[in-house]
Amino acid sequence: MNDEVDTLNKLPLKSKKFIAYLISEVGWKFVLFYILWEYENKIEHYAFMVILSVIVTSGFIQIGYILGQAFVDRYTSIAISAIESAKDEKSKDP
Repeated sequence: MNDEVDTLNKLPLKSKKFIAYLISEVGWKFVLFYILWEYENKIEHYAFMVILSVIVTSGFIQIGYILGQAFVDRYTSIAISAIESAKDEKSKDP
């Protein structure tokens, strides 16, 4: 039981997926900052399309990460419930 609590209380910075997500977030924000800094007030069609594609791609990555984590959390809670119910059934059987 103590191992389950340790697993659930694991720090996010120890997760490779979370670190990759943070790197991608910092990366796309840096790209946007660079494009806006480079073009200043004269954003042309090409720069506008690059900015728009970076924002849309980032949105898909964020949605995918959030949905993936929700799926993992749900799967983990179902697995823990199944393990606990199996332990209860074994303890009830003589």
